[in-house]
Amino acid sequence: MTKRVQWSLLLTALMLAVSVGFYALLYQVDNKYTAALPATAGRATVQADLDQVAFLVDGWEFYPGQLLTPEDIDTGDAEILYIGEIANFSPYLGSPYGVATYRIILENSGDAAMAALYLPELLCAGRIYVNGRLLGQQGSLTPYMPLVADRVYAFPMEAETEIIIQCANYSHYYSGMYYPPALGTSAAVAQMVAARLTVYGVLCFAALALALYHLVLWAVSRDRLIRWMGWLCLAFAVRVSYPFLRALGAPSVRLLYALEDLSGNLVLLCAMVLAGEITGLAVRWYYRRLAIPASVGLCAFTVVFPLLVLPAAPSFVDAYGSILFVWKLAVGLGLMLATCPGRDGHNLEQHLLCATSFYGLSLAATVILANRLEPIRGAWPEEYGGFVLVVGFAALMMRRWVLTAQENQRLSLKLREEVDRKTRSMERLLQERRELLESLIHDLKNPLAALRNYAALVRQGGVALDNETAAYLDALNERAETVGERLDLLHEFSRGERKAEGETPLCLNDFLQTFYETNRPDVELSGANFRLHLPRERLWVSGDPLRLQAALENLCYNAASFTPQDGRITLSLTRQDAMAAVAVADTGPGIAPSDLPHLFERGFTRRSDGSGQGLGLFLVRTIAIEHGGTVEVASQEKKGSTFTLFLPLAEP
Repeated sequence: MTKRVQWSLLLTALMLAVSVGFYALLYQVDNKYTAALPATAGRATVQADLDQVAFLVDGWEFYPGQLLTPEDIDTGDAEILYIGEIANFSPYLGSPYGVATYRIILENSGDAAMAALYLPELLCAGRIYVNGRLLGQQGSLTPYMPLVADRVYAFPMEAETEIIIQCANYSHYYSGMYYPPALGTSAAVAQMVAARLTVYGVLCFAALALALYHLVLWAVSRDRLIRWMGWLCLAFAVRVSYPFLRALGAPSVRLLYALEDLSGNLVLLCAMVLAGEITGLAVRWYYRRLAIPASVGLCAFTVVFPLLVLPAAPSFVDAYGSILFVWKLAVGLGLMLATCPGRDGHNLEQHLLCATSFYGLSLAATVILANRLEPIRGAWPEEYGGFVLVVGFAALMMRRWVLTAQENQRLSLKLREEVDRKTRSMERLLQERRELLESLIHDLKNPLAALRNYAALVRQGGVALDNETAAYLDALNERAETVGERLDLLHEFSRGERKAEGETPLCLNDFLQTFYETNRPDVELSGANFRLHLPRERLWVSGDPLRLQAALENLCYNAASFTPQDGRITLSLTRQDAMAAVAVADTGPGIAPSDLPHLFERGFTRRSDGSGQGLGLFLVRTIAIEHGGTVEVASQEKKGSTFTLFLPLAEP
């Protein structure tokens, strides 16, 4: 046995000991049965000090099947019992449904004083008589209209005070007075009620806050465990909200108790799902095919049975209660076993093991201490256990979230390091390619320079040239100069640099006019008609003329290569808000819609002869971005294409 397992078992044993001590203390200091007034058959002795709340537990006369007024009481027919001894009328009437009357006489040896009777939820309708006078009513006995409510009734305490309570139940599996009434001054009773509501407020609203936190966190992260944790907290919050509903009064008795039973079983379902996912039990067949379906079935059972079955067959009420108790104990034991350390080599956080141990013991205490423990100001053992279970799972989810955040941080750091390493590797590769490209450009400049020199030597040599040959020689020299400029531009592009001093104020009207006149002969060699449209307004930009000329040449010569001999290429300039739009339109075959998103990608080409390298439009896009603009394309198949270069306008 490992030290971790030993420590976990020791911690569990300590938690069980603490739990036993807690409920033993609770039994002594917060228990209606230990704070009961002394009583004999039909009579209870009132303490001299009513500032201390006491409880009418023992000595009640019980008249099953009868609604007796003070004039009708015959003590010879009474059964003597204590409140809580029977859960419903079944032992006497064979069914939880029916009527009954309770009676007791309070003996007060002190002075007459005003007293307050706190009557928690008569099940499910009743009348209260004090000294022969109708003091109050909850719901309606005839016709029967149930109302589950906690009420306080004030009356003068005399030497002998008779209290008669009539009850009717045709709605619920509990009947009559199941919870002992309290007796004291109005202030003492109010303090007791306030303390009890405070305890339940802490349980309910703390769970509700945890539920909202986890459900909001789930909406962001979509983590299914966080979602189940949110439902667990929400179900528990609903489960412990009943004291507030009792304080207000609830007429829908069947629906109210079905909701309580459902929310209690939803707590168990969510706890099972969370424990299964965390411990690894979720992959086991008995967990997936038995435990979870059974838990879901019990949830449905707690809705269908109280609402549909019990009203028609009330004799099944005892079986219903037994099934719920057995199921709760089974789930409590299962949670303890699931979170045991060392199960299949799995070690779980000890605080969750402590929480499930406390919850299991709380369920056992609920069964063992039935009719022996009812809290005065606090909650029931099962509710304390459920709250500890919720807090335990919340602490585990928080720890899981912290560990996940730490792991994400570690992975992010590792990913950043890997990205940095890859980036450095790519930079080295790009540098090598850049150097190779620069070397190739340098090698191309040498024969180009030789070509220029040969042309110059021919002219300087005094060779007799006719006009046509001289024109060809001039054209050759001009093209050699153009190729040299392009090589310089490619060299600069390969270095990834921009010459800031190359950008100057540029009038696009004059620039495009010069470009058109210079390139018109070459563009029209393909047979297309090259046109120019300029606005009257003079539009200025800040740009590099060489780069812009290269971009326009790519667009115009691309258009010429795709436009038929009788086609048309149009170069135009317009103003669009704060941008100048330079458009090159053709009447060629157009571009396929599937190719449009990829036109400006490096290496993309659709030339049928395989001559394209996919660099021209990529360079156009790069030059547009360098000038703070963009380039766009619009095309219709068999109708032509339009490439538009958008450049930000500048002051002249």
